[in-house]
Amino acid sequence: MVKITKNMAYGMMAAAAVLWGTSGTLTKIAIDDKGATANEVAVFAALSGTIVLMVILAVFDKKAFRVSARDLPALLVFATITGALFSLAWYNAIDLTSVATAVVLLYTYPSMVTIASVFLLGEKMTAIKAIALPLTFIGAILIAGAYDLDNMRLNIWGIGLGLFTAVAAAVYYLWAKKFMVKYSSNTVALYMSILMLPALIIIVNPFALMETSLSTDAWLYILIIGLVPGTIAFVIAMMALGHIQASKASIIAGIEPVAGVILAVIIINEAINGIQIAGIALVIVAVLLIRFAHKDEPETVIESPPSR
Repeated sequence: MVKITKNMAYGMMAAAAVLWGTSGTLTKIAIDDKGATANEVAVFAALSGTIVLMVILAVFDKKAFRVSARDLPALLVFATITGALFSLAWYNAIDLTSVATAVVLLYTYPSMVTIASVFLLGEKMTAIKAIALPLTFIGAILIAGAYDLDNMRLNIWGIGLGLFTAVAAAVYYLWAKKFMVKYSSNTVALYMSILMLPALIIIVNPFALMETSLSTDAWLYILIIGLVPGTIAFVIAMMALGHIQASKASIIAGIEPVAGVILAVIIINEAINGIQIAGIALVIVAVLLIRFAHKDEPETVIESPPSR
């Protein structure tokens, strides 16, 4: 068995962040080039990812399957909001806007968590947080083109869904901390993956799903989405977390939006203008400021937004 050093763990966390960053580009290819719909990607990527995760945990962490029946209703609501609704919003936001817009709007969630923590959990509003919050707000406006009213009208649904992913991710972060008091991160991830499926299937329409007819290439990309950013990245991150502090790992995970944008530009030639680049930079700076502000605080950290 290979011994994982701290340096290896940092590298693994960075690799997991890059793998999470592939989600947007892979989704864009599956939808635009291979003919899948955003809803089909959401359902079938979640299904494939769940099956793979169950197999992995059945082999390496059987205890992850143990959960109290009394917690299942709360886990179901949790999975519906932060799993099913998040996934539908995420893939449709990518379809309606762009990878860069969707991934960076998602990464406004640390600022939302900070605001919620101040008002709901009584945390202090520090100077760093006070600087980071407006940076996030301004950055999101620049990325989404909210300064251009005509552009806003054209993309209002996509931008709204992108912002919802950030809200759902913030809820995931805050609510998962409660579950993590009782259960391991593997258990929380497993039951979120399993319990999000019924809501996904019902919302998308099970009869429409039964009539799904996709090319082999489309199915391949959907499987890759469920496997790579959906499962492999999570497993690598969990292995890394066994050897480094969660707060430091969360800072490294800030690579994800950068990787997501760079991959979209290189692989699918996604165009971004100077104003959007400035907005991306502001959001990334704000994310790093908030995470460094939390680095010495004792807390349970959920390292990534919900599975995608």
